[in-house]
Amino acid sequence: MPHITAIGYSESQRRQLSEKLSDLAKKGWPLSGKYEAQTFPSWQDLFSTVIQPGLFAEREAFVIEGAESLGAFPEKLSSIIEDDKADTQIILVFSGDTKTLKSIAESITIIKPEAQVPFWKRQEWLMNLAKSAKIKIGAEAVQLLCDSIESQEELRNELSKLAFYTEGREIVRADVEALSFDEGGRSLVMFLDGICDRKPGDVARAMKYLRGDSILPALSAIVNRLRPALILAAFPKSVQEEALKVTDNDPARNKHAFGKASNALKNYGAEDIKRFILGAIRLSFLEKTGRAEGWEGFETIIWELMMKL
Repeated sequence: MPHITAIGYSESQRRQLSEKLSDLAKKGWPLSGKYEAQTFPSWQDLFSTVIQPGLFAEREAFVIEGAESLGAFPEKLSSIIEDDKADTQIILVFSGDTKTLKSIAESITIIKPEAQVPFWKRQEWLMNLAKSAKIKIGAEAVQLLCDSIESQEELRNELSKLAFYTEGREIVRADVEALSFDEGGRSLVMFLDGICDRKPGDVARAMKYLRGDSILPALSAIVNRLRPALILAAFPKSVQEEALKVTDNDPARNKHAFGKASNALKNYGAEDIKRFILGAIRLSFLEKTGRAEGWEGFETIIWELMMKL
């Protein structure tokens, strides 16, 4: 009789499936087959197919894609489900949530989507991820990755790619700039540095490329880049250092980002930085509530900042 593992949809789903199969294989459950759920008219047909003893393996694992098409799990079959030591392991992969298995949730293994890390903890999260994988990476490289990439799963992939490229040495900012960015990524770096250094020509050239995408990645990146400047502008000197460290903007660890944010504060002043951040928060809210102003609204607050209007 089988044990069931269910994986709901998320950006991390394929990695979670791969990790589950790898773990089962190491423990003696090799992958014997992958099926589309639509292949089976019912749960009964699925079970009658996969629980037949194999010719060459007593223990087997099967992957069923699009498991939601099987419908609600029938109560009359719940008694045949075994614990995670069962000879047959069925991994159900869903295109949505796993609510069709609600009636047997306590008897099966449910792999939940990876928790989303808040933006102020992402650098710490990525650094810890690297440490657990025995990957050496510098603080400035971590800062650039987290400033420029929204997806946690993409951050994982970039870390693995960079580690393969650097072959054991520490990953530095130059590696990220060379390998993790296409033309759009390099344009984003030019855009961020151009705003901080008050170089309107660089910003205009970068925006020619960036306009082809949503404003949200660039908007998020510039807010992240200017966060140290906002802290310096909003807090008295007696608590600035503590506030920077708490928000993962330690100047000693993130010299490049802190230097650029300091340039922005010198170029524009505290009040203009605060006004820009408020404008960016407003635009982000409008983008996510169906009242988007798009690049027209974004460019307005950028040029208002840079021209000190």
